[in-house]
Amino acid sequence: MNANAIDANKTLNQAVQTKGVTQNADIKVEPEAADKVQPVVQKLDSIELGTATSEDIGTYTVDRKKIDAIKQDFARNTESFKKMVEAMIEKQGKKVSQVLKDLADGKEVNIIVDSKTQAAAQEAISEDGYYGVNKTSERIIDFAKALSGGDKSKLETLRNAFKEGFESAKKAFGGELPEISQQTYDKVMQGFDDWAKEE
Repeated sequence: MNANAIDANKTLNQAVQTKGVTQNADIKVEPEAADKVQPVVQKLDSIELGTATSEDIGTYTVDRKKIDAIKQDFARNTESFKKMVEAMIEKQGKKVSQVLKDLADGKEVNIIVDSKTQAAAQEAISEDGYYGVNKTSERIIDFAKALSGGDKSKLETLRNAFKEGFESAKKAFGGELPEISQQTYDKVMQGFDDWAKEE
């Protein structure tokens, strides 16, 4: 929020208290309602996390280039992995769309994972693989830093948002996630701790 931004609550309260509602107004504002109005401030290059007070504005610039780079890298790697799996399925004479539909319907689907695809998948989720614990947690911390513009005062808000997201994912998958997910969670928490200690 810009330090020069208009405090909508204060302005609206002053208007109601000093001038009242004009005779040509179509909408009447009761003084009690003015207290409930939240300020609306357009933000183009900044984002605000948490609730700012008049003493602590908490404004910063998002590192959009870094965020875009992370998103593009993730999309590129995900698309590559997806194509590899699709090719494996199609080599077995099956259509990917039908396999996905059958899985969604709870039907049993038999897919033979060839050794090449299996090796690539194991590499991808290995400790230092793209989808492994180290690289995934690193991407999450890099994203948090880029989102906050490196502002460590937002660290706990970001940490809590990550925790909430992780708990939501657990609920979506029946209360449990694979061990690699818990290991990644622990590594991300360590990443937040390390960031907090940075000078």
